[in-house]
Amino acid sequence: MLIKSVHGGDPMKETNNPHRGECNLELETLKKENQLLKEILDHIHEAVCSTDEDDVLVVYNREAEKIENQKQENVLGKKEVEVFTSPDYLFDVEVTNKVKRTGKPLIEQPFEYELSDGKKVKVILNSYPFFYQDKLCGVYNIFRNINQISEFIAVTLEMQKKFSREEADANGAKYVFADIIGEDPKIKETIALSRKVALHEMPVFIVGETGTGKELYANGIHNASLFSKGPFVPVNCAAIPASLMESLLFGTEKGAFTGAVDMPGLFEQANGGTLFLDEINSMPMDLQPKLLRVLQEKAVRRIGSKKEIPITCRIISATNADPLAADFEKILRPDLYYRLATVTIQVPPLRQRKGDIKLLSEFFIQKYGKEFDLFMSGVADDVLDLFYAYTWPGNVRELDSVIGRCMFTAGKADRILRKELLPQYLLDKFYANQCPQDISDQQGTLRQALLELEKKMIISALRKHQGNITKAAAELGVLRQNLHYRIRRFAIDVHEITRS
Repeated sequence: MLIKSVHGGDPMKETNNPHRGECNLELETLKKENQLLKEILDHIHEAVCSTDEDDVLVVYNREAEKIENQKQENVLGKKEVEVFTSPDYLFDVEVTNKVKRTGKPLIEQPFEYELSDGKKVKVILNSYPFFYQDKLCGVYNIFRNINQISEFIAVTLEMQKKFSREEADANGAKYVFADIIGEDPKIKETIALSRKVALHEMPVFIVGETGTGKELYANGIHNASLFSKGPFVPVNCAAIPASLMESLLFGTEKGAFTGAVDMPGLFEQANGGTLFLDEINSMPMDLQPKLLRVLQEKAVRRIGSKKEIPITCRIISATNADPLAADFEKILRPDLYYRLATVTIQVPPLRQRKGDIKLLSEFFIQKYGKEFDLFMSGVADDVLDLFYAYTWPGNVRELDSVIGRCMFTAGKADRILRKELLPQYLLDKFYANQCPQDISDQQGTLRQALLELEKKMIISALRKHQGNITKAAAELGVLRQNLHYRIRRFAIDVHEITRS
């Protein structure tokens, strides 16, 4: 499309016009700035939309797309009433037209409106009139989904704790969600759910095998919550003798029994903060009704006292037992479980997120490298093969222990974690734990059989997904880059597989 010269006339005839190059440069600069502004609008967390003087939508960014389930190409150039056809859509009447009529902005206004599909949207909005040369030429709106605001507050509180470690340590919760290492989708989903629940007061029940990092999630929830300024009080129910558990939780009144003194219990100590009951399945059955009463009444009575003390604290519980097991109700009363498990967070075991093994191994190598003054940078391929084939019954804690044991025996000259650094008892443990039953008739060494099985599984997954690396990696439980590495290592021809 030809653009007419700013001086008039046909631009094709103005080859000698000295201003033509300058004009083109200005137009190119404007195009570049326009593209930059568009990209900025599409990457901010607030939704932005704008209409001109004829109520035609001229700006509509990606966040607005997400909130209203629309596409830019289906919105821009149309009037609001043409896009949003619900009879209960009153945004144009109560916001756009009001700002146009008064010429005054609406600031931090809560607003609810209905979309064409019947979905109701609740937002906090700022709506401004746009004046050009003293003439009202449109209205622009900046708004945020109320649910998104909760997530934003949780992340902000978490980051505040991350940048203020002294404050985080002072309240007893050392870790934030950023300390949880993992790129596996299961881990990301678990963290997202934990962040979402952090800003609500309901009890949280964390389920995970020993060594999966349940306490990290409890710390993270506390530090991303509105209770983050208060104390984080953890108690391992399995480590406290049954005879002391009641007085420890509820406190004692002087004279209640021989030697008793006025002592606040853990509920009182956690007031205004979070009480973390780890291994709740180990709590004595005769104490569970008393705990249930405290949760229902939100008040605690010290042993030997008639006075009830109101408490306001978040309860997070954790267990390594399966709540769906038939005998679970024998160790935790169903009514107490239902009270504690308003929201349940399932932490995946390491065997279900093996794509994170390399990432975790490198983290622990750096951790122990600092402790033992070593300069090791990674893990040898044959060691990673052992790690990937192992089922890790002790989960991340076991991996931490294994790396620490190897680093302790490493020398100053070691630059990667080699197989020779693994003690024989660990090698025996790995081989005994990882041997699949279906390769018992294989010839050759166990390592050769395992490698052959791994290659067959990769080929099978690639064939199943027509060579799609991302889908095959997801099925195999490894990261995409790890699968690329194995494909190169086994010299697998992906194109040949998809043709066969």
